[in-house]
Amino acid sequence: MPSTTLLGMSIPVTGDDLTARLEEYGSACFLVTVGADGSPKVVHVPVLWDGEVLRCTPGAGTLRNLGDGGSATLVFPAPVPDAHSMLLDGTGRANGDVAVVSVDGGVLHRPAPVTPGDEVNC
Repeated sequence: MPSTTLLGMSIPVTGDDLTARLEEYGSACFLVTVGADGSPKVVHVPVLWDGEVLRCTPGAGTLRNLGDGGSATLVFPAPVPDAHSMLLDGTGRANGDVAVVSVDGGVLHRPAPVTPGDEVNC
């Protein structure tokens, strides 16, 4: 049974798993960064994995948030209904018009309940 069908728990994603997980989840994700004023910025981008880092070409605001090194989270929606989403945390930096993200860790996060409040823990 694929791990993404297990409900009720988060599943760690390691560097060793990342290539296979990206094949499963695809390249489209939401990149979340934080500005100097603390405000979050979320953009939808395709990413490329070169075996060491993820690369994408977000807009100028995201690149400014990353600068020479800033926190980045990549959110990959569940590939099918009622499956886990993939969340990857890392450090990003701007390299010209390309964002380069080193992944520090990640999880497959359990699906949300159908009705808000159906489960106590989020």
